[in-house]
Amino acid sequence: MELYRRLAEVTIAQNRDGELPDFVVPLLLQVAQSPERFAGREELVAKLLLAVEEYETYSNVCCEKIGFSLEDINRTLDQLGVRY
Repeated sequence: MELYRRLAEVTIAQNRDGELPDFVVPLLLQVAQSPERFAGREELVAKLLLAVEEYETYSNVCCEKIGFSLEDINRTLDQLGVRY
């Protein structure tokens, strides 16, 4: 449950204080608020949490990747079966 609580907190903070787009927030909160739905898939949820924590709008701009992009977040959401 700590993993899911942390995902909710980080999502809200990154949206409020960072540059995480508004349109992805409901999908991330859907994961955070449904631990029973994602039981047994905690490894993917942890991967999603890391991507949100280290989200960088311009992660693919220079020659080396820095942080995680929206594409990384969307790929993990897709693996979890959460779609727009």
